[in-house]
Formats: sequence, structure tokens, C-alpha cells
Amino acid sequence: MSSAVFEIRWNRILRAREQGQEELTDFLGPRADLGPLVRLGLLRRRERNDEFQRYHGYVPTPKGSEFLLHIPEKELILVRQNRGAALMTALRKDPVPEAVFKPTFAEPTHDQFEMVRQMREQAGRDVWRVQRADHLRDRLMEGFMDFRTFTKRTGIGEGALLRHMLCTPRAEKSHERALGLAPTPSGERFLAVADPWELLLVKPGMELPLFERCDPMAAAYHCALP
Repeated sequence: MSSAVFEIRWNRILRAREQGQEELTDFLGPRADLGPLVRLGLLRRRERNDEFQRYHGYVPTPKGSEFLLHIPEKELILVRQNRGAALMTALRKDPVPEAVFKPTFAEPTHDQFEMVRQMREQAGRDVWRVQRADHLRDRLMEGFMDFRTFTKRTGIGEGALLRHMLCTPRAEKSHERALGLAPTPSGERFLAVADPWELLLVKPGMELPLFERCDPMAAAYHCALP
């Protein structure tokens, strides 16, 4: 980071402190872990990398904006005034506190949003397909990942979910567009289904844990990274 950018950021942090706000990593402490914020759907991976980005490219979700103020031009995330105690209470509700989390594993999400754009363009006048694309975009903004994107990156498909008993085949489909499988109780740790749009989604922050669950040897390298 250049000295000019650092100075601009530092001056904004000082002003934030005067206003009762606190920079996110200062709030979390020297051994800050973004994992709980991501798993709670308060942070998501941004669309593109930026030269001076902070927080490993994570930015607040709409839900996270209740607690966090994002200042894009200064690459700053601040804890809002008088929201620190509420944020700490929320962090204690981390759904999977023992899950492995490596912020460097998550990739920019531009390709996922581009897929949504293409889905919407190809939907034509099919209202269900239009709504499906719009709903997927909303879930991406919340930090979820379409399972197809996960498969493209890791090579792990629906067959692996069945073999590892994370999903079971549906006995019968309610309609021709319905998913052919459903998460088991074990699979619900990693996966969610968005009805009635028949979207199989990886939960926020659970991409690497799911990879590790299905292919521990291939995931080991990423789990060992800082």
C-alpha cells in the first residue's frame, strides 16, 4: 500500500473514532478471524480484486450493513456507532465455529454474477426462470454460492454429495424442474436449497469445509495456507 493511501485511510480511521466508530480489524483484535462474520452472512467476497483492497476482498452484505459501514473509496469497514455490543452478540451465534476458514481461498465473485446475468438474459418471458435468476443474485449478495460454481472450481459434483451421504435422491420430483436430490441433516451443515427456485447452494463460508469433507487430500493444501 502506498504511503498516500495509508495516510488517507489512517486519517479516516481517526475521524471514525471521534464519531464513535471502530475499524473492523481493530474491533476484532490482533488475531482477527473473519470466519464468523462470513458464516453469519455479514461479509461476502467482492466481485473483483483491487490493488489496495483490505479484508482479503470481503465486503459487508446487506445483512452486515446493520452493523458495518463500508467506505469503498478508502477500502475501510467500520463498526457502526453503538453497534459493537450487538455485533459481538451476533458473533457468538456462529453456526459452525469449528469450521476451517481461509480467507485467501475465496475467489472474486464476478463470474458468479455474470452467470446470473446470462441466466436472466436467457430466461426470455419465462417468469419462473427470471425470478430464479433474481433470487440467485440476492443469495450471492448474502454470501451463498451456487453449487454449480463449486463443482466447476473443485470438480466435486452431486455424485460426491450422494456418496458422502450429504444428500439423498428425491423419491419423486414435484415438477420437471425440481432438484433430484435433497440435503441430509449432515449435508445441511454445508448446503441449502432455495425453494421454489430449485437452487442448490453452498452456505456462506462453507465452501472450503465442504471441499475438505468430500476430498480431504485435495483440500489439504488450501487448508494449510495462511
